[in-house]
Amino acid sequence: MYEIAVLILSVLVNTVLGLSVYIKNPTRDLNRLFFLLTLSLSAWLIVTYFSIHPSILSQLAWVRLVLSAASVLCFFVLASFAVFPEGEIKYLRFARPAFYYMLFVVALTQTPFVFKSLTYDSAGNAQPVVAPGIAIFMLLALSYLGGAVFLLIRKYRHARGRIKNQLRIVIFGVAASFAAILFANLFLVSLFKNTSLISFSPLLTLILTGSMAYAILKHKLFDLRLAIARAMAYLLTFGLVVLIYAVIAYLIGELFPFGSNSLSTGQRVFYVGLAVATAVAFQPLKKFFDRNTNRIFYKDAYEPRYVIDKLNGILVGNIQLEPMLVNSAKAVADEIKLVGCGFAIKGRQKDPSQYDFLGSLKAGKEDTLTKLVNSPELRHKNYLITDEISLANTAIRNSLVELDCAAIFKLTTHKTQVGYMIVGNKKSGNILSDLDKNVLSIISDELAIAVENALRFEEIQQFNVTLQQKIEESTRELRRVNQRLRELDKTKDEFISMASHQLRTPLTSVKGYLSMVLEGDTGKITKTQKDYTQKAFDGAQKMVYLIADMLNVSRLQTGKFVIENKPTDLAQVVEGEVSQLESTAAEHQIKLEYHKPDKFPVLNLDETKIRQVVMNFVDNAIYYTPAGGSVTVELDSSESEAKFSVTDTGLGVPASVQHHLFSKFYRADNARKVRPDGTGLGLFMAKKVITAQGGAVIFRSTEGKGSTFGFSFPRATTEIKDKKTPSDREIRQQEVEKSKTPA
Repeated sequence: MYEIAVLILSVLVNTVLGLSVYIKNPTRDLNRLFFLLTLSLSAWLIVTYFSIHPSILSQLAWVRLVLSAASVLCFFVLASFAVFPEGEIKYLRFARPAFYYMLFVVALTQTPFVFKSLTYDSAGNAQPVVAPGIAIFMLLALSYLGGAVFLLIRKYRHARGRIKNQLRIVIFGVAASFAAILFANLFLVSLFKNTSLISFSPLLTLILTGSMAYAILKHKLFDLRLAIARAMAYLLTFGLVVLIYAVIAYLIGELFPFGSNSLSTGQRVFYVGLAVATAVAFQPLKKFFDRNTNRIFYKDAYEPRYVIDKLNGILVGNIQLEPMLVNSAKAVADEIKLVGCGFAIKGRQKDPSQYDFLGSLKAGKEDTLTKLVNSPELRHKNYLITDEISLANTAIRNSLVELDCAAIFKLTTHKTQVGYMIVGNKKSGNILSDLDKNVLSIISDELAIAVENALRFEEIQQFNVTLQQKIEESTRELRRVNQRLRELDKTKDEFISMASHQLRTPLTSVKGYLSMVLEGDTGKITKTQKDYTQKAFDGAQKMVYLIADMLNVSRLQTGKFVIENKPTDLAQVVEGEVSQLESTAAEHQIKLEYHKPDKFPVLNLDETKIRQVVMNFVDNAIYYTPAGGSVTVELDSSESEAKFSVTDTGLGVPASVQHHLFSKFYRADNARKVRPDGTGLGLFMAKKVITAQGGAVIFRSTEGKGSTFGFSFPRATTEIKDKKTPSDREIRQQEVEKSKTPA
């Protein structure tokens, strides 16, 4: 009876394990071959049992099937460990010959060429009569199993770390289990005709399955913790419930023996109540075992959503790259229970092949990290897992092991790759599970975007710093140049002031004497002489005004511009300037009109400077009005103000440049074409003179239709009542006397 129990248990364990591995990843060669290995092992166990307890077929047929199943089993052992642990077939050139040879041996074992017949000893045990073909079977068994062990040992010699531990466990399990099986099923039977240990063969296979289970639990050769943990929890719960039920029932039966074989009503009620109580206890016991098995199998457990939420909080709260990555590395390592986490970030160095390494995995190993992140294996993959790297890639595997690194993930956005996240091994010694890989992939995607934003922020900051430095340098240069310009401007003002003063004195004398000649102080002159003298006087007057403008500008720069107010008859001043410009207007075929008021208040103004403003406005109107146009000069007053204006039908000022019109040395393009000899000082000084005396400038203009220039003064602050004003003759004599004094 124990033989069938051992058989069922062995077949069940092997089949469930193989099926679970296959379901985990049905596309992987190693998973498929491991599943076929467990099926062939289960088939071998079944036919071995029936070779001892024959049914349906003859015992000789079952014995021959044992050799056939063993041949298939040996082939899948060789194939499975040829791809372990890489998961890919690398020895394809040996696979087909080995498979064909296995098929040949399977067919051969069904003939008398291997086992001729069976003989029975005195105890009734069957003894096969071997034939020469047994050597062919033994060659297959020894070469395939020996080749499998050779491949494992060869891989073991080149492996490191966790892979080496996995290989060590599997080599031990294979060697121990198949040595025992060959000894019990081949050598004892063939050499000593002893079949007494054949019935224990299923137990011998548990050495292999036990070693594989240990590798799964300890080193997570396959990620089957959930199935194992839940299976153990259910088995422990079920076993404990059955044990409690059996013990209680046994004790009750011993303490309260029943006299008859049939159960009374009370007994039935008791057993029903006991069953109900046991059923009620099942769920609490199950929770207890679930909790404890989780503690054993899920000591690395964590809540992915909590990890991602915590990381998001760090990314939102930091824009500086280094604090953000250092805090992120610590959070990832702490929450996923890693020995460390680090980052390799590019884009911060002038050399694009150089990386900045941040986090807890640097530890003076920048050279190893640089080789790792520049390795060709990472060019076409989003991540590398140390335990999944082929043993042939010795260089990159050694780099990862040297860094105690479990994986490396690319930090890539839809635009570019910004670096790598280097993940340390689990503190528990376990490999990364599928859950870990998924969570770390999500984290790497979020970090990639955050790193790219932080790098752009650094670029902006660096640009601001560089820009600020350039601005400061340019500002210093501008200050130096400006200082030089001030010195040059001061020299220019001093020269203009000196030259203007020296020119003004003789011009004022010329103007004064010409005025005396015109007024007949030197005797009667002819009409022709008067015309020529008048033109000379007008030219001298313009020169005086120009020199006065330059002197005033110079005085403005040096702070010596002074307004000398006195009672002024503005109506007489305007009339005098208009009369002087009548000949000029006639020459330009311009109609010049002056609307003199009958009564106009005496104002407290700087007559010399306001006269210059009046002359400038009227003179400009004449010069900038085409032939046939008109210039109208008006002077009027109201209760609140006195106003002077000059309206022409000339060029007008373009609207786009009107705001520049009263600037120093500025002239509109259309005005520059009509009068190239202008200085651009007249309107500038006019505004200064008007505003300095408390007045306001009047200006209106439409390009192509004409302009209006003028000024207004409030009567409340400028009007003088009952004050006699000097005559023009007195004014000219005062000017002659003033010209003799230094400016």
